[in-house]
Amino acid sequence: MRNIVAFFRVLGVFAVLISGLGALILTAPFSSRRTSHKIYMKFKGVLLWVIGIKVHGEKFNEIGPGLIIANHRSYLDVLFIPTEEFFTIVGKIEVRSWPLIGWAGRALGTIWVKRESKDSRSKTKETITNAVNEGSTVVLFPEGTSWEGPLLLPIRPGMFYEAAEKGFKLYQWSLHFDDAVAGFPPKIPFGKHLWELCKLKNVNAYTEVRQMPISNSDGTELCNDAISWWNESLTRLNEQYPMKNVGFWPDPREFNSPIYERSAEVKG
Repeated sequence: MRNIVAFFRVLGVFAVLISGLGALILTAPFSSRRTSHKIYMKFKGVLLWVIGIKVHGEKFNEIGPGLIIANHRSYLDVLFIPTEEFFTIVGKIEVRSWPLIGWAGRALGTIWVKRESKDSRSKTKETITNAVNEGSTVVLFPEGTSWEGPLLLPIRPGMFYEAAEKGFKLYQWSLHFDDAVAGFPPKIPFGKHLWELCKLKNVNAYTEVRQMPISNSDGTELCNDAISWWNESLTRLNEQYPMKNVGFWPDPREFNSPIYERSAEVKG
């Protein structure tokens, strides 16, 4: 039965993606990126409904030029950014080649980064800085890679130092799923992940927002402040909404971080 549900959900996902991408492609030559963003915001709710994900939590009261930062769970995270305002996403370059999702990312003006390349990271940092200076709000996931959670991986602090030097505001939020199947560790095929996700009856996504933007002239203090808030928020969310199916996806990485903990819960 779950396979039948998954089959129709996957068909629905591709139908929504194709429709949304078609709308983006048709309007792109005649409109601005802000119009593309509005189209994206309309379609993302339909996409989540088709997959079977229910979203709970608050949104930012307001945002301005700066960085929106969050912990990283999967390629789905951009669907939960807690604001209706215009923003620009930073994504890993591998996603650019994905059918439909990568095409949509290009239409939305995503800033692509090859995370293992120092030159690419430097160029991306420069692009982000220029975008914020011109009044944009840029979405970042400072862990630099996704995983099931529930807590935080070691942070890549580069943009925290950049934000401290340039005086950028950081708009911080956290994301928690109540099912580890929604997490997306490396080397898991996109199609396989989507299929297993669509087999679930439903998944709940919980967002928590730090309403007051943070800033600091000291990059280390700024980074530590963000990490402390994430740890408290993610711990609280996991205690309130415990994660099922912990360890569902194999993840051979070793995390040498004092805040990393993997539950002993048996895979469901």
